[in-house]
Amino acid sequence: MATIMIDAGHGGSDWGATRDGRMEKADVLGMAIAVGRELERRGHRVLYTRQSDIFIPLQERATMSNNANADLFVSVHRNAAENPTAHGFEIFTSPTASAQARACAQSVLTSVNALGVFTDRGLKTANFAVLNSTRAPAMLIEYGFISNPADNARYDQNFSRIATATAVGIDNCLRGVTPVPPITPVPPTTGITGTVTTTSGNLNVRSAPNTTSNVLGTIPNGTVVQILGEQNGFFRINFNNQQGWVSSQFIRPAGTGTVTTQGGALNMRSAPNATAPIITTIPNGTRLPIQGFQNGFWNVTFNGRNGWVASNFIRP
Repeated sequence: MATIMIDAGHGGSDWGATRDGRMEKADVLGMAIAVGRELERRGHRVLYTRQSDIFIPLQERATMSNNANADLFVSVHRNAAENPTAHGFEIFTSPTASAQARACAQSVLTSVNALGVFTDRGLKTANFAVLNSTRAPAMLIEYGFISNPADNARYDQNFSRIATATAVGIDNCLRGVTPVPPITPVPPTTGITGTVTTTSGNLNVRSAPNTTSNVLGTIPNGTVVQILGEQNGFFRINFNNQQGWVSSQFIRPAGTGTVTTQGGALNMRSAPNATAPIITTIPNGTRLPIQGFQNGFWNVTFNGRNGWVASNFIRP
């Protein structure tokens, strides 16, 4: 178990960056607490420089971490720029940061980037007071630009996933787990995608569609992946420039798929099995919205009706 100091930037009379009444100090307080709770679930001791809307001088934040003998210091922020098109996610360490600080920052960057939420702006260095004055390995995270409406929407819509991915990256680093490179996100309109939904934080990617094949690596809870196919209760996905398999029970599908049949039409059934009553038929080539998966069948909507179609007749 590690002691982690979570620092919600700004606070009180220091609003931080603002946009149309939105204040950085409020955004980052919520994220700091959410990340802290996820870390506590993973067995770590979490302390906070602030848990309410109060002002704390920068040096005092570092002193709090030093007095607690924290193993890691994580400062949470939102970025801003005069140019409203500036966007993306980045992490700062001190120019003189230790190898562990850089490794933990890279682990968090990898984990959050795997979600495909923000554009990756990479790891950077800066002489921020909270980074230079803490004895513990330290990082400062910028969760997108508050001056960019699209980044604000990404932050709001993916808040829980971002918090979890941050905690996973921190936990991986502290446990010595090498982070995997991020999976390139695929927009839902380009095919069937799925969101990793686990209770353990990470999902095994295997070399074949079974639970005894080699584990190629793991992907964090909340990661969005493209589904290339289905077999034996496993989804085939792209992983680290190769194809791997993940258990379908831990993937929440979404996006669209195209009906591909030899007979010209595909039966839509009332339940996910081949003997359930046929609701209607769907012409070959129809693009369908995907809402779920069960027992080798996709849950789809067609002409205002919801039902199930065999997965082997749907192409992403």
